[in-house]
Amino acid sequence: MRLPSLVLALWLGASPLPGVPSLVLSSPPSLGDDSIRARLKACLRLGDMSCVVDQYLLLRDIGRVPAWLVSFQNAFTVASRRAGECASTARLIHEGLRQLGEKPTYLRLTVEGRYTLLGFDELAKGQRIRTHQLAVTGRHVAVQWEGRIVDAYTGLVGLPLQEYMSRLVVHPTSRIVYEAVSEP
Repeated sequence: MRLPSLVLALWLGASPLPGVPSLVLSSPPSLGDDSIRARLKACLRLGDMSCVVDQYLLLRDIGRVPAWLVSFQNAFTVASRRAGECASTARLIHEGLRQLGEKPTYLRLTVEGRYTLLGFDELAKGQRIRTHQLAVTGRHVAVQWEGRIVDAYTGLVGLPLQEYMSRLVVHPTSRIVYEAVSEP
């Protein structure tokens, strides 16, 4: 008996579609979801933007990437990692997730105290390698989605709230407060 090539590839642990992890392809659909929508959600959770785009194009059966999806991709580029860009970046991320059927919320972070600089530590192998300046005015906006905080610095995969907060840097006499808001 000869197995079809797709079944054989999955059985061997290989990914039969280039760029789509086998974990995504083997993700079972949720109740009411078809397999493409389930794969799209798995791609989102993995933070794999190229997989998100591929699965969205398959789901909608269209040959071009819509403008909102291009903007969603661009929200995670290095150009979005500048102090003062967080509100517009948060809007792009929020809209992208909403268009993909998710339910994100905005998270406003405010530095209270005399010194309002806000930084974000970039880590590699558990060690701080760089601190990015998020805000000079003491205000930053990110997106909260499925218990994770997403912005241009975290990428699509995001970080759990506690880890995100632990990587924020303020003057020792200042503190950070945060709240869910309807608009950035």
